[in-house]
Amino acid sequence: MIIGLVLHPERVRATEVAKEVLAGAAARGIRVVGVDAEASSLPGIDDGDLAAAELVLSIGGDGTVLEAVKRALPLGLPILGVNLGRVGFLAEIEESQMAETLDRIEARHWVVEERMTLKAEIEDGPTVHGLNDIVISKRMANRLAPLSVYVDDALFRTYRADGIVVASATGSTAYSFSAGGPAVDPTLRALFMTAVAPHSLFSRTLVYEPERVLSFVAGSERPVGVEVDATDLGGLELGQSVRVTAGDVSARFATMGGMRFPHTLQHKLGLDGD
Repeated sequence: MIIGLVLHPERVRATEVAKEVLAGAAARGIRVVGVDAEASSLPGIDDGDLAAAELVLSIGGDGTVLEAVKRALPLGLPILGVNLGRVGFLAEIEESQMAETLDRIEARHWVVEERMTLKAEIEDGPTVHGLNDIVISKRMANRLAPLSVYVDDALFRTYRADGIVVASATGSTAYSFSAGGPAVDPTLRALFMTAVAPHSLFSRTLVYEPERVLSFVAGSERPVGVEVDATDLGGLELGQSVRVTAGDVSARFATMGGMRFPHTLQHKLGLDGD
């Protein structure tokens, strides 16, 4: 059996846990392939092909899971996150569960849960898939970003705001949630559009079916940037657009039957003490 490994690049504890994983995997006859530079530099890591893996293990926080998604998505591999962060909505496993988790990996006792992705297509620019969100936002601190929003090529309205977040259900607990959007069960398929600090009395999140096409057109020469899962894709010029749709492929998450969404939300947000 082969699994891939992705590490948080700056957390010492991630490296320590990874070494424990490598020792535990070797004892169980599991080969571990380094997916990123941090994992590949560990002693005892395998130099095999990730395409032969059955699972990608991410050790860190939600950002590390997103990095694992980038690597695993083209290969259709499921991802299992080990949470070393503070919240970690995307990472199911806690550090204390590592030995039990390796036992279940060895026995292939996991279930694959598919999650809708997002696709950003910049006019005359790149097309990129993401898991959490696509953010179109201002790049000048004291200036709003006018953005004309089209739904299926029909003008909906023009927002003057710090930006707009289009989130998947999985990404609803990230930036979208901070901007006032709802927390949504990650298995739902929908587009959640939330304006960030809009200069308007209307500031509600709008929910669209995944077949909709949302287009955002820069309405001034003030610089506007586009990010997919916090990766900067560059700026939009006046009149240039970015199309946002459901992705062409689904992200695959391995679940060991841990807490389901209501309990995860309760635990991660500290609501279980009320």
